[in-house]
Parts: sequence; C-alpha cells; structure tokens
Amino acid sequence: MEKDTILIVDDYEFNRYMLCDAFSDRKIIQAENGFKAIEEYEKHKDEICAVLTDIMMPVLDGFGLLEYFQKNNYSKDIPVFVISADSSQKSLNKAYELGAEDVISKPFNIRFVKKRVENVIELYKLRERLG
Repeated sequence: MEKDTILIVDDYEFNRYMLCDAFSDRKIIQAENGFKAIEEYEKHKDEICAVLTDIMMPVLDGFGLLEYFQKNNYSKDIPVFVISADSSQKSLNKAYELGAEDVISKPFNIRFVKKRVENVIELYKLRERLG
C-alpha cells in the first residue's frame, strides 16, 4: 500500500481546514491534540506519509508528539513538520532535536507549505525505494 495520507494536528479547526484544503489531493486525517494524533497514527501508520503538527496544544503538545515519534523511531520513516507561531530559537532547537524535518512559522504561505511538504515526501519515498 502506498503511503499517501497526511496527518494534520492542530487545536484550531481553522488551521486544520486551511491545511486540509491545501492537501485536498491527498487523504487527510485530523487530530486536535498530540494524544489524538498518536491514536490516529497508530491506527493508520501504514498509510501516513507525513505529519504536520502545531506545538502549542492542550492534552499533549507538539513537543510531546515529537518525543513519542522519536522514542518509537517513527521519525526515520516519515517526515514530521512543525507549523507554529512560536519561532523562538529555543523552540526551533527543541523541534529539530526531537526529529522535526522542518519548522514552518505561522502565519504561513499555503503554497510554500504545500511545496515544501510535497518535496520532502518525495525524498522520503525515493530513499525508501533505494533501501
């Protein structure tokens, strides 16, 4: 089965809507916090090709989600993108240390986000094929 699903994690419905619209050519799974994202990822991990997550969310934040992915070695198989309004050096460093593929600052240009995410998905697919 080809991985073609994107998991979008953000507590604000409008942000999820914007990202869902940008990736309307793909299957989308949404989660409103890191805990729900883990549940969805575990159910659909054979389908998911990328995760886009906010940092500041209730229940389990984006850093907690990144820690879970790092601990379970998931970050090596799929790219995780952090999309956040927090662009402080401390947050950027922490995101990258926890395995984020890229950090995209809010407000974001949806065309650039789509291009960056699609390019990295293709790189991961190529790397997987090369084995």
